Amino acid sequence: MTPEQQLLNGVKILSTYLEPLGFHFKLTGTGQSSGGHFAFGQFVCGDREIELHFRWSLGLVSYKADNTVLGHEDYINLLDKHGQNKYPNFSDEPNDAFKCLRFDLENLLKDFTENNAVQFRKKGPEKAIEIEKQQEVKNKANKKIYSGDRQKIDQSKIEFKNGNYVEVDKLKKQIQHPELLTETEKKIFELNNVRKNG
Repeated sequence: MTPEQQLLNGVKILSTYLEPLGFHFKLTGTGQSSGGHFAFGQFVCGDREIELHFRWSLGLVSYKADNTVLGHEDYINLLDKHGQNKYPNFSDEPNDAFKCLRFDLENLLKDFTENNAVQFRKKGPEKAIEIEKQQEVKNKANKKIYSGDRQKIDQSKIEFKNGNYVEVDKLKKQIQHPELLTETEKKIFELNNVRKNG
């Protein structure tokens, strides 16, 4: 069965709850990537959208209203219902994921499905900014690690403690992303310059 067929089968499980509330599903795309075939689409009601992605199983589920987009788990957290959600689940049966998602929609996310996303519209934009900032911090940390900067910074701290100021200076010059240095790391290098030249 293709991802498109499996997605449409799963949509039937959700439709009996969502359609009476005014949501209608539209398949918006299918394709192929390095991870294999995939399909995606949205349940739409006015300006509210529930987007579903399917590859080997139901994957990304996100919610959109007023140009704010939140992933399923982020929305659950926004409503302080973490741990009560059944989706994402870890079953080999593709329809199980849709059943778990339906449980969450009916029991935890009525704010979006039945109450015109009142809490989503109120708190969602702030949550989206918070998530973006967290992602930025992760990306910076990963950039430091994968460029080798993290190792050079850690070695610099050791050399600084041992009074090897010239070595610290050499390591500083090898750092590829100096713009990602924390205030503490910058201070160590500044103090190193003072001690090296003093």
